[in-house]
Amino acid sequence: MPTDEKFIIQGLMEGDEDAYKYVFNTYYGPMCILAESILSDEFLAQAAVSDVISHIYEIRSEIVIHSNLRSYLMMSTRNHCINLLNSKTVRSVQTFSTLGEQDARNVLSGIDTITPQGKLLDNELEGLMRDCIENLPEPIKTTFIKSRFQDMTYRQIGAEDGVSANTVKVRIQQALKLIEQRFSKYLAILTIFMVLV
Repeated sequence: MPTDEKFIIQGLMEGDEDAYKYVFNTYYGPMCILAESILSDEFLAQAAVSDVISHIYEIRSEIVIHSNLRSYLMMSTRNHCINLLNSKTVRSVQTFSTLGEQDARNVLSGIDTITPQGKLLDNELEGLMRDCIENLPEPIKTTFIKSRFQDMTYRQIGAEDGVSANTVKVRIQQALKLIEQRFSKYLAILTIFMVLV
């Protein structure tokens, strides 16, 4: 593919795979460096750059580039990162322990299995969640599994384990606290991702 900017921009507008490969191979690194300097998080920076490139594809027929391609990409990256930071400060970060039962299930089952970024995040979170639950201390682990995966009520779990419903509640809170500690970085990213979806 010719590397003349006019051809690249035209290719981007037409959804040409080679044009997007060129943008990725040429500008992904610098875009990530800029994003990380703003967001101070390598993983979040990479996700932000992927979002920018995906967004360009989504609006490809409406792209208007007045400057050169590099300037357009860097400005788009900067603006997206600033929007992420603003959404983070305007919206309180939602931790796992404050999620409702349905939202917790959504986190455990994945929130987006359509886009490449969603699949990657889904797979990574699922693996981390499995490991995290597997390493919970007993009887917290068993109680958490019964509550979240077997749909048992606190009263049912308490009757089966010979403890009060309040003890079950405390165990669930302990499990969520341990999971939250392990997932703090990923949950902040997930919250931002949920805002953008």
